[in-house]
Amino acid sequence: MMLEQDMLTFLLAAPSLQALVVDRIYGLRRPQSSAVPSIMLQRATSTRQVLFCGTDKLVECQMQVDSFAISGEDVWNVARALRLLLVDFSGMMAATFVDHCTLANEFPLIDPDPGIMRVTQLYQIYYVED
Repeated sequence: MMLEQDMLTFLLAAPSLQALVVDRIYGLRRPQSSAVPSIMLQRATSTRQVLFCGTDKLVECQMQVDSFAISGEDVWNVARALRLLLVDFSGMMAATFVDHCTLANEFPLIDPDPGIMRVTQLYQIYYVED
């Protein structure tokens, strides 16, 4: 499986996020004018180490996770729930083994959808690629 799909499945199953965003977690594209709060995720970078014996199966990637809401309080609550769930996570994320997950950066952005607040988080994830 792909990390993106497994991470989406993992986030959808988290009770702390279900309480805030229900099932509004999207990959790559959040439908315009969709209900909020919601989450969107996409891979920003991937790095594979080439060793003498071949390419290492442990991949380093950066996942961009965007939280959306109407109020600043709501958007930061979603971002906080993501932090509590993902920072220092190690284990199975659906069918993908995640060696370690850290939060590399977090910042608010202006969203092109009028009236929507947005917080972007960049997670550094080390996972085993099949």
